[in-house]
Amino acid sequence: MGAAAEIREVDLLVDHHGHQRHLCCDVHQPRGTARGTVLVAHGFKGYKDYGMFPRLAGVLAGAGWATVRFNFAHSGMTRNHQTFERPDLFALDTWNAQVRDLERLVGAVRDGSLLEVDPSAPVVLLGHSRGGLASILAAGRGLPVELVISVAAPADPCRLSEDHRAQLRSGTGVPVQSDRTGQTLLVGPQFLHEITSDPAAHDVLGMAERLGRRLVVVHGLEDRTVGVEDARAIAERAGITPVLVAGADHVFNVTNPHPPEAPPSPELAELEAAVLAALGRVEVAAP
Repeated sequence: MGAAAEIREVDLLVDHHGHQRHLCCDVHQPRGTARGTVLVAHGFKGYKDYGMFPRLAGVLAGAGWATVRFNFAHSGMTRNHQTFERPDLFALDTWNAQVRDLERLVGAVRDGSLLEVDPSAPVVLLGHSRGGLASILAAGRGLPVELVISVAAPADPCRLSEDHRAQLRSGTGVPVQSDRTGQTLLVGPQFLHEITSDPAAHDVLGMAERLGRRLVVVHGLEDRTVGVEDARAIAERAGITPVLVAGADHVFNVTNPHPPEAPPSPELAELEAAVLAALGRVEVAAP
């Protein structure tokens, strides 16, 4: 994994329509001068410490990239990994809220309030599943980043049945179960309302086309949560070839929790190699 990095806990405040929310961040600061910053965005019902993320952050920091794992402000998660302590916030989550979080994080990288990196150094968004889709939307809307690495992301921002859409339109939340904690959480009506109110801003394939070669798509061929056809659709619109990992499921065959010092699954090792190869193509200014 390379030289051990310093890991610091940093909490950022982010404004959501006049409400101050917290972004819980774990910053992996590499030894020496960082090549740039990678922001690691988790997926639906996920969190910064889930499965592959601690190890992946360590690998990237060992390769010279400052890496930030964080919980989205409306993920419902705090620094307590055992439960969704804020299900009330989970019910308020939307794509626009996640894009706002990414804007706040990139701003904090650029102004030096989050970590010690040259503000002109590259910033990369690396998102898994729903985090990948949010990263595509943020960059496609104009967030200034050098690269987006989308891992196992869906191509559709609203994968809901007609019955669930009707529930949301009526103002009723849609319940979703967390197999990890046993809690029943709610997707709130504003999730659908924002998509239908501004479909162009939620056009994942259109945003992928805007990004072009600034987008990298990685997906497992055995993903039963988000099918590989989504990766192919996103990549086709971007004009790129997706990296498809044989035998990999939605979480690249990694159990949760996965100690960061433990060996990776073969599928996670392929993901790590693909991410490092993509970062190797990012232009880094000479010190």
